[in-house]
Amino acid sequence: MPVLGAGTMFEVWLSEEPVIRDAADGVASARNDEVLFGCVQLEHPGSLDEASYIAYGRVFDFIDSRGYSNLLRVWNYFPQINRDAEGLERYRRFCRGRHDAFCAKGRIIGEDTPAASALGSRAGPLTVYFLAGKAAGERVENPRQTSAYHYPAQYGPRSPTFSRGTLMWSDSGALLFISGTAGIVGHETQHPGDAAEQARVTVENIRAVVAQAHVGGMPDRSGKFAFKAYVRHPDYLPAVRDALEKCFGDGCETLYLQADICRRDLLLEIEGMYADEGGAPG
Repeated sequence: MPVLGAGTMFEVWLSEEPVIRDAADGVASARNDEVLFGCVQLEHPGSLDEASYIAYGRVFDFIDSRGYSNLLRVWNYFPQINRDAEGLERYRRFCRGRHDAFCAKGRIIGEDTPAASALGSRAGPLTVYFLAGKAAGERVENPRQTSAYHYPAQYGPRSPTFSRGTLMWSDSGALLFISGTAGIVGHETQHPGDAAEQARVTVENIRAVVAQAHVGGMPDRSGKFAFKAYVRHPDYLPAVRDALEKCFGDGCETLYLQADICRRDLLLEIEGMYADEGGAPG
């Protein structure tokens, strides 16, 4: 995904505790005593629903065997996310395979549902990055939006399997993973074709998720934000940057990327992490 407004970027996750690296069945990982960060990449010459089913099956088998059975956050990337594939959009095929894998591996939709994002890359295999923990996170929803796993059938044969956020507790403080968030109220896209208005609604949705995390027990004090903002076209970058800066000021780190979004009428999506004063986005 092209980085906008900056040079080459690397995302680095740090741990103060010893880290063990491990790999099996196509899953590569690094873990400390609290969390496991992993990645699986899968070429999909067949259907994307089959590929996502296999990929998630490998993820669940891997984390269960290592004792980190609770998915906290997932990032999904694959090309041509909005293209039709034999009568069904590729994103909807991905959602079907992911949902079926959750069910096949004994996960309860709506309870064992992590924060997640799904974006369209320019090329490459289906890539799933994930963070799993020994302890379960707390699911956070947005009262302004229908929970994604309750979307009506018009959005595909299986609803998207993610929560709006996951609240993780650790010795260093509370950390909120904010799922990929867009200009959706209820289950409907708002302001098609207007990037500025979609950015405004998106930021309002992010604030609503953070407010719900406070209701769930996250300390309500000054925290630290780190965002990734995905825009369908570089021309939308000023509108997205303006909305984030107006709401959160200069105290947040934001990486801007060009990517396709999971709905054809969505022009942007923003994901993030929010930490209280005892922790920091990593």
